[in-house]
Formats: sequence, structure tokens, C-alpha cells
Amino acid sequence: MDKIVKLRGAGVSYVPSPSTATGMQQAVLLSPSEERKLVRKIDLHIIPVMFVLYLLQYLDKTSMGYAAIIGVIADTHLNGVEYSWISSFFYVGFLIGSPISAVALVKFPATKVVVVTVILWATTLMCMAIGHNFGGLAALRILLGVFEAAINPGFSIVTSMWYKPNEHALRHGLWYAGASIAYIFGGILAYAISHIRSGIRSWQVLFIIFGALTFVWGVAMFFVLPINPQTAYFLSHEERSKAFARVQGLRHSADTRQWEPKQAKEALLDVRSWLFFLLCIFTTLPGGGLTAFGSIITQSFGYTVFQTQLLGMITGTFLLIFLILTVSISTLFEDARCISIAVLNVVSLAGVLMIKFIPAHHKWGQLGGFWLISAYASSFPTILSLVSSNITGRTKGSTVNAMLFLGFCMGYIIGPLTFLAQEAPYYPTAYNVMIASFVLNTVIIMSMRQTMLLWNKRRDKAGGSASTLIANASRNDTMELDRTDWENKGIRYSV
Repeated sequence: MDKIVKLRGAGVSYVPSPSTATGMQQAVLLSPSEERKLVRKIDLHIIPVMFVLYLLQYLDKTSMGYAAIIGVIADTHLNGVEYSWISSFFYVGFLIGSPISAVALVKFPATKVVVVTVILWATTLMCMAIGHNFGGLAALRILLGVFEAAINPGFSIVTSMWYKPNEHALRHGLWYAGASIAYIFGGILAYAISHIRSGIRSWQVLFIIFGALTFVWGVAMFFVLPINPQTAYFLSHEERSKAFARVQGLRHSADTRQWEPKQAKEALLDVRSWLFFLLCIFTTLPGGGLTAFGSIITQSFGYTVFQTQLLGMITGTFLLIFLILTVSISTLFEDARCISIAVLNVVSLAGVLMIKFIPAHHKWGQLGGFWLISAYASSFPTILSLVSSNITGRTKGSTVNAMLFLGFCMGYIIGPLTFLAQEAPYYPTAYNVMIASFVLNTVIIMSMRQTMLLWNKRRDKAGGSASTLIANASRNDTMELDRTDWENKGIRYSV
């Protein structure tokens, strides 16, 4: 019999120590100070790599929005409808790439899948500099989406390989913060690029520079991001065993390369999969439009191009503040993640109502509402952390992630199309869709919370506490089997 593995809290933790790739032969004790030292070392080597890539990824996928205000629309003779479709086509590619990446992330190491797709999307982005019409830009945007589809599910898998469930929210927030920093400085960087004097257009220079930066980082990642804890160059042999065992001992999910149809079916039967799917649709519906039209909306309040870029930095700062608050609350308070997501949607709802009902001549009031809308975007890493903490089984996790990003794509595809050209600059349809989305998101996430709390109560009643169940499991049972959260009754869901 194993001793109790602590799911939360302080104290000495028992972790099985692997002597082979598949077997557990001996045990080691990991004190709180040793564990903190180990986690700190992992943080310093893994999180910065993911943070920088997420920053670059955000710049790359929003590059069309920056290019829009420095000449790409006029130079390529796009009309309003065509620009909306080009913004949406990125997520058509994302939609195509999501099931492909779901299978690839099971069949191959997640880090290597991410690295290969990074290099491919960077090359595609640089090729956008030669796009000269709607057809060319649309095709390249679709390809860009196909290759970028692996990063979010890939990063979620990487996070779950290195960190315990109660550490997920903070680490998802740390690498996702790259998007906030990109939002803050992306606009001013685009403005600076627009003043580069060369033989090509400013928007072409922007695509080349953004793509080249990502390409270089993708190559660097091949060498600095380990496949898993067992191959970490920055850990000693003993630390590798501890890093692997402390996570796998709690997740009960093997690092397998086998696709399990039974787990995929279970994912489709799990009501939470569909709630995550709907949650992503209604989270990205506003985001799809605001990513494409955010700068245009700000300009419509009466600001110049330069002022718009500066104000975009403030929007990014608000996003970062909301992200820090959400991650801090989710980390400090147990079972606060779903509530945090609900609160963020209520704040965004208030922002939309401010824009909709404050008179147009009060532009600072409308701008304040626009800044508040950004709150919803801070919920995305918390949503990802809920999946990685609560869905176990490699195939089941990949299937749910694919459904998650199917909804993600659908929202982003539809979002720009709600900004009807004939309704500019007030876009009432788009704002009504946002209002409905934020209300529905609040209902969905609280329904999911209540569902998982109910399941936890049923498991406690049927079989005792989670730690007791773990204590009664054999080492081979807990460590070698790729079990789902439905099969493993010792898991308690994090909400």
C-alpha cells in the first residue's frame, strides 16, 4: 500500500520514484522546501520559453489588424466585407488544424509538435508580405491558422506534464500573460515599423519582421524546451525522477502515444466537454470581432492613428491587470476558478453597456467601457487550466481540447462578421451579440461548477476522501495506466 499523496497543502509528500520508463520501484520523500526549489527551477526554464512564444503568437495572429491601419487594406484593394472575411479565415484554418493537432499531440511529443508548427507559421507569416489581393491573403491566413492550432492544446499538455493540478491556473496565466504584453506593445511596435523607410510597404515590413522573430524563436525552442521531465537538461537525474513522479502520481495519466477510441467516446459523452465547447464559442465571439476591429473602433471615438496605438497599450494593461487578479484569486483561493470566470464576464458585460448607452460625445466614457470589455479575455487561461486539471486520460484530454478549440474557432470566425459594414461606426449588432455572449458564459460556467461539485460529493459519499482512495491504490495502478477521470474515482474536480 502507498502512503497518502497530498493533493493540496503543506507537509511532506510521498512520490513514487520511477526506476524505469514504465515501472515504479522505490519511493522518495519530497519536503516542501525541496519541492519549492524544484518547482522554481522548472519555472525558470519552462515558463519564459512559453511566455515569449505566446507573445509572438499573439502578435502574429493579430498582425492583420495592425497592418489594417498602416495601409494593407488600401494597397490590396480590400473592401470592408473582404477584410472581415480575411480576419475570419485565420480561424477557418484553426478549425481545420485543431483535429489534426489533437491527433499529432497524442502520436508525437507535444513540445516537438509545437516547435514544428511554430517554424511553419512563421514562414507563412513572412510570405504574407507578397500577398497582393484578397485571394492570396485569404489563403495565407488559412494556412497561418492551421499551423497555429497546436499551440494552446500543446501548451496545456506541456503544463500538465510539469505541474500539479493546483499549480495549473498560475502557470497557464504566466505564459498567457505574453498575449497581454503583446497587446500593450504590439500597436506601438507596428507604429514604429510604419516609419521604416524601405523599398516595400510598411505592412510588408511588419509581416517580415514579426515572422522572422517567431522563426528564430521556434528554432531556439527546439534546443531549450525538453520533451518531458525525464529529458530535462537543467535537472539532475534525481530531480528528473521527482519532477516526473510528483505530477504523474496525482494525474493517473500515462504519457502514452496510443490513441484510445474508448477515451474519445467518453469525451463526447461527458457533458463538460460540450459546456467547454459552448464556453469557448461565447468567449471568442466578442474576441473575434474586437481583434479585427478593435483599432478601428478606437479610431471611431475620434482619435488619430498614433493616439489609437497608444490607447491600445492601455487596453493591454487592463487585460494584464485582469489576468493578474484572476490568476492570483484562482491560486490563493481553492475552488475559485469558475467564479473568477463568471465575474470577468460580468465586468465585460458592464463595458459593453457603457459603450452602447453612453452618448457618443462622451468619448472617454465609451473608451472606458472598451477597456472594461477586455476583462473576458483574461478568462481563457483559467478555462484551459480547468481542462488540464479536470480531464485526464491522454486521448480524452486531446479530444476535449479539440472540442474546446473547435468552439474557439467558430467564435472567432463568426465574431468579425457581426461587425456589419453598413452599421459602422456604432455596430449595434456586434454589441448585442457581445451582451448575449457574456450572459450565456456566466450561466454556462456556473452550471459547470455546480455539476463538478455534485460529482465530488457523490464520490466522497461512495468511496471516501480523494487522499484515502489514492492511499489504497497500488503503485502500478496509479502510475502505469492511462486512466480517465471517470475511471479514476480518486480524482476530485477543481472548480
